[in-house]
Amino acid sequence: MRPIGIFDSGIGGLTVARAIANRLPNVPLIYFGDTAHLPYGDKSPELIRHYASHISLHLKEMRCQAIVVACNSASSNALEAIHETAGEDVAVIDVVQPVVQDVSRRFGGRRVGVIGTRATIESEGYQRQLSKSGCDVIALATPLLASAIEEGFHEGLVSEALLQAYLGQGTFDAVNALILGCTHYPLVADQIAALLPASVEIINSAELVADAVAQVVDLESNRTDTLDPTATMPLRQFLVSDLTVSFAQSAQRFFGEEVQLEESGLWEF
Repeated sequence: MRPIGIFDSGIGGLTVARAIANRLPNVPLIYFGDTAHLPYGDKSPELIRHYASHISLHLKEMRCQAIVVACNSASSNALEAIHETAGEDVAVIDVVQPVVQDVSRRFGGRRVGVIGTRATIESEGYQRQLSKSGCDVIALATPLLASAIEEGFHEGLVSEALLQAYLGQGTFDAVNALILGCTHYPLVADQIAALLPASVEIINSAELVADAVAQVVDLESNRTDTLDPTATMPLRQFLVSDLTVSFAQSAQRFFGEEVQLEESGLWEF
């Protein structure tokens, strides 16, 4: 079976990879963490498109049947470029559309909050799409949070201080749901929930994206493809553009099992 490719700037997309692995345990996964260029959230849209297109081409060349854009910044700023690179024979699933569809269906006409990187919030992708279903959207950039989580500060005083600074003013106390618009944020979901009224539903994209991917794989399995050159490939393959000890430790803790990382030669320095 052809693998599913997943990419993010760092460890955040592993929340999505974990959900996909749980949903489709026998489907090969290739994860690419662009650690040489993280975080994407403070990059220009042009630079995000450049990085995302190169990674997508790399995953396509590895015969991926689908590419999962497990990064809200890339999903919000580079989706058209990714589709162009992937072509018609490779499905592209981003982390924004499944969330927008679910929230629009369940919270249409109500008040919804979104937190994410500066690149995600300034793209206004969530705001534009949710407003079509009548949602009153309150969006807030939380630019330091993803970097702190990437460095392993997703428990204790550092993340608590950042979240208090961003959310402690009551900005989202009156929303019906809060979208975690960054794949890093599920690691601090409990801390976020503790700062909000119990009535606010926290929306985590990972399971929604995994469901969307499962639909693509089901369609793929119905195609006639008797030649399977990936039969001997590992079930889980994790690539990074810059291999560091701290990332390896965070990835293993993040994914919940031993993760063997390989340094990719996609970008030579």
